[in-house]
Amino acid sequence: MHTQVFQYQTGRLDAADAAELGASFHTLQPSAYKDGAFRLRRYSTFRYCRRSGDIRLQANSQFVQGEDLNAFQGNVARTYDDLTAQTVASNGFAAMMRRFAEKADLPEQAHIEVHQMRIVAKNGAQAAESTPEGIHQDGFDRIGVFTVARHNAEGGELYLWQNKDDAEPVAACTQQAGDFCVLNDKALWHSASPVCAADAASQGYWDLFVLTANRA
Repeated sequence: MHTQVFQYQTGRLDAADAAELGASFHTLQPSAYKDGAFRLRRYSTFRYCRRSGDIRLQANSQFVQGEDLNAFQGNVARTYDDLTAQTVASNGFAAMMRRFAEKADLPEQAHIEVHQMRIVAKNGAQAAESTPEGIHQDGFDRIGVFTVARHNAEGGELYLWQNKDDAEPVAACTQQAGDFCVLNDKALWHSASPVCAADAASQGYWDLFVLTANRA
């Protein structure tokens, strides 16, 4: 019997959950890394229990990708501030982790990496690259992209590709607050278009969480 391979699914968080996740984005800081001026970030890893919903922060997390996955800044051990305790304890964060684990069909005890990012389009400046590494895979089984907010922003469209060299993506969507997409990182490639300020006189931004996990 042929079993269809999971490709991707979209969904939406409740408006209250998305709004609750938004506050701490305003305290994200630039970093010293190559994308640090326009992709503000926190990063933490968690142990997640699907049955109980227990979320446990793992200490001393570093984010490293090989050059085969990230030609832009591969083989760089990056350290960021952890997500705030208030964010992790919120109903919105619990809902996001639950929806990701369900859509990704993660095991009962799952290791989930969470990137909290603001992609900043500065007033009067050129567009900010959402994915400076280009069309890529992240080296996991599943990825979740959860949009929390957009402000004065154009672009930031999420693209899914069957193959890196394809002329056209298999799917494209401009996520609004609460929208999410969970995709099979082994079967698809992804990218996102640059973000520019809709009104060039003021700053624009795209706030999102990117979650990654393996199924074993």
